[in-house]
Amino acid sequence: MPGITTTTRTSSAELTKLLVQARSLSDRFGRADLTDRLAAARARLADRPLEVAVIRASSGPADQTPAQSMLGALRMAAAGGAPGVSFRDATGTAWAAHADGPAAVLFLADAAHEYGREDFAVLQQIRAAGIPVVAVSAGFDQRPEWQQVQRRNRGLLQLADLDDPPMALLPVSAALCVAGLDRRDESLLVASGVPQLFDFLTDRLDTAVDLTPAQLVTDALCEVAAGLTATVERQVRQAASVPPPAVRLEIAVAELERRQHLSTKWQLTLGDGFADLVAAVDFDLRDRLRDALEEADVVICGNRPLREWENFQETVRASIAQGVEESYRFAAHQTGALARRVAITMTGEPSDAQPRIALPATGFPAPGEALDRVRPMEPPYCGAVSARLINSLRGCYGGILMVGVLTSLAGMKLISTWSVAAGVLLGLFTFWEDRRSGVERGRAEAKVAVSRFLDAVNFRVGEDLRTQLRGAHRAMRDHYTSLNDQRLRAAADAVRSAELAIAEAEFVPASPTAQEIAAVAELRAGVEALSGPTQP
Repeated sequence: MPGITTTTRTSSAELTKLLVQARSLSDRFGRADLTDRLAAARARLADRPLEVAVIRASSGPADQTPAQSMLGALRMAAAGGAPGVSFRDATGTAWAAHADGPAAVLFLADAAHEYGREDFAVLQQIRAAGIPVVAVSAGFDQRPEWQQVQRRNRGLLQLADLDDPPMALLPVSAALCVAGLDRRDESLLVASGVPQLFDFLTDRLDTAVDLTPAQLVTDALCEVAAGLTATVERQVRQAASVPPPAVRLEIAVAELERRQHLSTKWQLTLGDGFADLVAAVDFDLRDRLRDALEEADVVICGNRPLREWENFQETVRASIAQGVEESYRFAAHQTGALARRVAITMTGEPSDAQPRIALPATGFPAPGEALDRVRPMEPPYCGAVSARLINSLRGCYGGILMVGVLTSLAGMKLISTWSVAAGVLLGLFTFWEDRRSGVERGRAEAKVAVSRFLDAVNFRVGEDLRTQLRGAHRAMRDHYTSLNDQRLRAAADAVRSAELAIAEAEFVPASPTAQEIAAVAELRAGVEALSGPTQP
């Protein structure tokens, strides 16, 4: 339904871009009829009359036979594969008389030829005339150095400011082209580069398109744009009347996927949380027992625990029992916090939210049974009073002999007032030293006894705590596994129910996406900008 009129020449690049865009949208919406229409329009655009002026480089080999051969080969190939393309020799000044005539210029140079000043002057005139130009390296199959020459020519063009927009430099072989035509060998033709040159001229080079072919292509584009617009509008209307089961299916599938993801996540939370919980509870118990040990050391250093061992033992045991009870309360609180964290993870709620599912029972019994299994501290033995008396007598005897020997040298008796007095003093000193050493030894033995007692408490209570934690872990695992299975079954049942409702409902095509709608609108705007409003 074309309703446009093209009054000026149109750019082939604009038409090709719109054709490619329309082809992609037609394939996406499954409009084979529009795809065929676009293929025919593109073939018509490729077969349009295209007059190409061939200009040979001013310098190069003295023998210009390769260039003449190239022109003849191009004409032979065009007659067989691209009838719309025509080539005419415009070397020298002849081409200037037809400057407005050719659709493009083919600048032909030997593959071993570097551009000179005269070549740049000609290229400058062509660029100034606004005519698209393609540079051809002729006879590349006979010039091993053609690639290096081509790179140098590219650099020279850039230095001369003649490569913006970039000029195509295509290698072409007349000999291979003629051989391929004579032998009807497609591989030789492809190797010659001539088919690639024709494709570039007709499909990629931005040339002016005459009124008639441009009109045919724009008519096809208008028809395709209108058809795609109608398809999008129809699908949007149909999508608006999608039955509720389709929406319910989408929601149910999303919920099932979410719960499957959370099914893995809560198990990781439980495993990691239990490992952290065991470490935290173990550290808390050891820290509290260490505090009890420090309190016992203070009592031991300020008193003589051996004299009141029973009272000392009850004081230490009460302090340890209080610390153990607090450690059990800490373990119970942390276990409950872990249970709430796992529940929140399973339901996918925020971390500060209240869990919406039932929590498992994770209570801890009193630690009295574990403490009862710890034997009481045994009072250390630090020697009897008789041992002190014997040591004192030994010191007294030694003092009498030591002083008596010294006094006998002075002519006095062995047993004298001085030797007896010295013996008494040494005996009292020995008794006092034994008493002080006994007190220190008793305190040291008491510390060792307390340390052994705390080790026994740590062993018994720690094992009981770990047993309670393992039981709480199994309870949480079984509880949440059961809840998770129920949640997954409920989500799967919702998906099956929605699928059954969809199967019973009438088929409705999928709604086009926002990107597809925008792409169709962009195509329609491009066609309208090219030739005027399209007829719906």
